[in-house]
Parts: sequence; structure tokens; C-alpha cells
Amino acid sequence: MPTFLENAVMSPSESHAQVTACHQSVLLFYHGLDRGDYSLAMKQVAPDCLWERGGVLLRGPQQIEASVRRRSATQVARHIVSNFAVLRQDAESATAAYCLALHLYDNGSPLADVTCQFALEPDHAWRIRQLDVQRAFSYSREVISPLAQAPRQG
Repeated sequence: MPTFLENAVMSPSESHAQVTACHQSVLLFYHGLDRGDYSLAMKQVAPDCLWERGGVLLRGPQQIEASVRRRSATQVARHIVSNFAVLRQDAESATAAYCLALHLYDNGSPLADVTCQFALEPDHAWRIRQLDVQRAFSYSREVISPLAQAPRQG
């Protein structure tokens, strides 16, 4: 599969339209999760999507939605997607990588790196086929700011 810059199969406008559609799919997925609009989020997920979440392999929108609905009712989340890059693409699939910062009201601020695979579905919508989330680091609860002085011992 050629990279975005090497794509000889698609015209530049087709290639750019695909990148935009894939990016929108990711943004709408997290937007839906953050706001509890699970219908919107699940529209971005392919029927055979795989996502390892919390050590459990989830298959398809039903398992994914059931899993995300289990979060605490008091938890407020915001997913920040940056550095989105399509690494490989052809007319019916693409692979992208991006950085995901997750801000949670209850439990710190982990940073995750995400690789995402897409597929063109029969209705011509680009949907997420697989999410690979790797936690990069997270601040402990005791950290007020990365620039704050450490508390004195003693």
C-alpha cells in the first residue's frame, strides 16, 4: 500500500478527500464519546472494528458502546487529537497515526499514542476498522503542574 505522498493510484484531490474523511471520522468518534452521543461515535466504527480497551478485545460497535457506557457517571472526558497523519492509503483503506491526549475530570491526564486503520464501507463512508492505543505516560494525582516544585519531605 503506498504512503500518502507516494499514492499513484488516486488523484491528489481523491487522496486529500480521503485524508479529510478519515480525520473527520476520528474527530467525530471522540466528539461523540466526550459528549455521551454514543450513536454519533458508533457511526464512525466499522461493523468488524477491533479495539483493545482496558486489556479486553472489543469487536464491533455493540461491544465498544457497551464498554464505554460503563464509565463513571461523574467522569468528564475530553479527547484531544493532534499530529494526525495518514501513513498508508489506497482507494479502499488507509492507516493513520495520531497523538491522543485524554483529559479526565476524575483521574489525571494520560497521554496516549493511537494508530488507526480505516476501511471504505459499502455506503461510501470511511469507518474505523481498528484502534491501537498505547498509553505514553500519565501524571500522578499528586502532580499539580509539571512545573511545580516537589513537596518537601520530612
